[in-house]
Amino acid sequence: MIPPTLKSEIQDLIRGGHKPWLSSVCLALDRASESMDAASVIANLPVTHNRDAAHCLAGIIRRAEGLLPWKALAASLDLCTSMFSQWQQENHIELLWSGPSPASQLAARRIDQVFYDLIESATQEILLVTFAAHKILRLTDGLAKAVHRGVRVRLILEFEETSQGQLSMDALNAFPEIVRQRSNIYYWPLDVRERNVYGRPGKLHAKAAVIDNCAVLSSANLTDDAFTRNLELGLLVSSEVLIQRIRNHFDGLCADGTLKLWSR
Repeated sequence: MIPPTLKSEIQDLIRGGHKPWLSSVCLALDRASESMDAASVIANLPVTHNRDAAHCLAGIIRRAEGLLPWKALAASLDLCTSMFSQWQQENHIELLWSGPSPASQLAARRIDQVFYDLIESATQEILLVTFAAHKILRLTDGLAKAVHRGVRVRLILEFEETSQGQLSMDALNAFPEIVRQRSNIYYWPLDVRERNVYGRPGKLHAKAAVIDNCAVLSSANLTDDAFTRNLELGLLVSSEVLIQRIRNHFDGLCADGTLKLWSR
């Protein structure tokens, strides 16, 4: 059994170490003679400019001396590095933005471009949830093409009537007839909404999308203002677990009648 302290140090090393350097460390440990003491092993390690990682690795080797063969330590580090890399890929989160952004953030992608790219490449499903939708011709054209490709489209939208004036125009008006006809469209009925002390009903205010194996969560409505002028932030998520939880959340709201299918 590896002591908890050593496990913790290995985790810190894997998080902070550069992957190619960690691979070379594993190779050096695998080749080390079992007769070598910790000091000799440390002296023969590959060099890194990351002093924190080098210090952490030296501590791991000292703790492992007499507890694990060097080959076993190499195998442990290699396995942990591989599993952490896979976890990072499967749970990748990317920052999205629109509106003003600092120069340091120019490498990040814009919210509107991510929506366009995902919808244009969708092959299985598109779930869009928004409070407002207006002047999004490129996006709705992409939805129409997706419908023609056989992609399942579900829209969860706010309506002017059910918002009791909190929305000036039905979000549904932004979508062309082909999308309305061939999509499942849901809304939040007024009679199941809670009201505040002034009698105003709650809003369908979520902004989310699931498009095949990606999800977008953001502050942006599906509007020209949100995509091009407002200061908005969002996240592009690829975690299968989180994406399924988002699906399950809205599936549950549809199944229990909180959200109802719109009748054409």
